[in-house]
Amino acid sequence: MILTTSILKSNYSKYVNPLDKIKRDVDERKLFRLTRGLYETNSDTNPIFLAGSILSPSYISFEFALSFYGLIPEKVVAITSASLEIRKNKTFVNIFGRFEYTDIPSRAFSCGLSLIENDGYFAKIACKEKALCDSLYKWRVTKSIKELKKLLFEDKRIDEEEFASLDFNELIRLASLYNRSNLELLIKLIRKEYLHE
Repeated sequence: MILTTSILKSNYSKYVNPLDKIKRDVDERKLFRLTRGLYETNSDTNPIFLAGSILSPSYISFEFALSFYGLIPEKVVAITSASLEIRKNKTFVNIFGRFEYTDIPSRAFSCGLSLIENDGYFAKIACKEKALCDSLYKWRVTKSIKELKKLLFEDKRIDEEEFASLDFNELIRLASLYNRSNLELLIKLIRKEYLHE
């Protein structure tokens, strides 16, 4: 269970110094610090269910989501999330792992998300198409379809069969929200080579 300092202080109100009790619980591994003012009670909690509380608003995306869906072959160590208006990348490290946050444009933020649940914990995660769009927003800028294909299928090792199975109409809809050349080229690539428009 995720608990804030204020909840813990209320729970420990019978103690002379509730903050000392919180510190003791952390030292004795009864509580696990996520970030300033935020704790988890179960050391076995899957970190994907903690990312949204460590920095909010956010949702799981980028490389972690691409790996989760099998679009890239690598297992990703950091839990990567899209954030809103933090203005620079943020990283948090705790006993559960490494959590990285990168902004995306506000008009794209709330589209293409789904909710996963396990044992009372919930996490927002980008759908496959959204995770790819978010990643292309973050990755280096390309100037041609040829460059984009090299970035996708060689440098980032996107599985071409998985890519071909994506919902291209949804991909085009989402890509149009970013105002970034990589996403504009993605739309052109899909229309030219997959939809044959």
